[in-house]
Amino acid sequence: MNLKIVNNAIGRLLQVLALLMLVPLIVAFIYNETLNDKLNFIIPIIIAVILGSVMVKFGSEKGHIYTREAMFTTAFCWVLYSVIGAIPLFLTESNFPRFIDAFFEMASGFTTCGASVAADVELLPNSILFWRSFSHLIGGMGILVFTLAILPKAHNESTNLMQAEVPGPTFGKIMPRLSQTARVLYIIYLSMTAITTIFLLFGGMNLFDSLIFAFGTAGTGGFANYGLSVGHYDSRYIEIVLGIAMLMFGINFNLYYFAIFKSIKESFKSEELHWYLGIIGLSSLLIFINIAPMSDDLYYSGVNSFFTVSSIITTTGYVTADFGQWPMFARNILILLMFIGGCAGSTGGGMKVSRIVILIKSAINHIKQTINPMRVTVTKLDHKKIDDEVEESVLKYLVIYIILFIIFMLFITLDTHDLESAFVAVATTFNNIGPGLGVLGPMNNFMDMTYLSKFVLTLAMLFGRLELYPMILLFSPATYKNLKNK
Repeated sequence: MNLKIVNNAIGRLLQVLALLMLVPLIVAFIYNETLNDKLNFIIPIIIAVILGSVMVKFGSEKGHIYTREAMFTTAFCWVLYSVIGAIPLFLTESNFPRFIDAFFEMASGFTTCGASVAADVELLPNSILFWRSFSHLIGGMGILVFTLAILPKAHNESTNLMQAEVPGPTFGKIMPRLSQTARVLYIIYLSMTAITTIFLLFGGMNLFDSLIFAFGTAGTGGFANYGLSVGHYDSRYIEIVLGIAMLMFGINFNLYYFAIFKSIKESFKSEELHWYLGIIGLSSLLIFINIAPMSDDLYYSGVNSFFTVSSIITTTGYVTADFGQWPMFARNILILLMFIGGCAGSTGGGMKVSRIVILIKSAINHIKQTINPMRVTVTKLDHKKIDDEVEESVLKYLVIYIILFIIFMLFITLDTHDLESAFVAVATTFNNIGPGLGVLGPMNNFMDMTYLSKFVLTLAMLFGRLELYPMILLFSPATYKNLKNK
């Protein structure tokens, strides 16, 4: 592995982090917060600038960014962002008494998980509240994608960097140059965030709250500045706006590009989109039928069903009610949605709808061939044959996903004797959702878990967001053998 080109890439990413942390620092000045609140950001900004500059100095732009370098850079960058980004939280006077708590919170922010260990978020300064949610906006589309979008020039092989970070079984550029692809995606992303903010303003939110909830929705993260999350407003308008917005951010952003610049009709032909909308529609209907007898207000039950389904399948994690008290049937549907997740190329987590579709079609074809061995079957998506390599990679991904899930859950069982809580704790962090069920339900959080469990679940968030392989490479001993400092 070429250390110099890795050092250069990570150094530049740290310099970008320093620039990003200026935004919550400005918020601290706007709200006339104390000198300590401002120093909480000034200190990590200085650390990021110095460390980034040193790494750039000892790095080099010359060389090849192969898959190994790309994956290592991606994984190391996300860990480093979470560590340095946690410093302001750790330095605050409340909610994060240990660094592992702050690290958990910021890893949850950047990975857009939304799981929290904060005892009372309403005690936090506005600058910290803003930083937590702003990390959703940064991590939603991707740290490296953002960097590639703003850098004056991108490396010829930066596709490997972007491919290591963008979720989904396949990756493709929508523009001839990668930097153009990243820029267009971010323009669409930020435009949709701005539109969401405006609609929330019309719903009675102030500008600060609108930005907080828009950031959480855009990144499908779910951090809020109120203990009751969206339920604080008790507004059907806001719930519908956020429900639709979450659904929109769970769609592959490439489809928005084709809809805007090419053909809306062709965009709507996406088979993954059909499955995604179908799953949301069917799940919302089934849950509505199941919970309707619990309320006299059918309109509220309908909105609540749609909002919760949209929140869970997109892995946003916003809540309007304690769905942990819903009937078992409704809760089981939500657990299934946790694993499905959003579309490939979206800001949603989970396994992704496209992978689920490929797995289902592959299983059906296997059954057909078992019944009739002479039969020739072809797995298709969008009426196109899926390469055998892609189909095989999806199956391997599932196996590795299950193995890692079991390993994480075994560690968590050391902290709890409740199998459901251990299972849901891993499911909600590994799939980057946030709220779970049982003792980790929407009205509770991860505050009381042991340091070991918090560390393990933090790793689960990072593994899930980066789709396993970059983090596996980071922790593999083989990675550090025969390092080349060219």
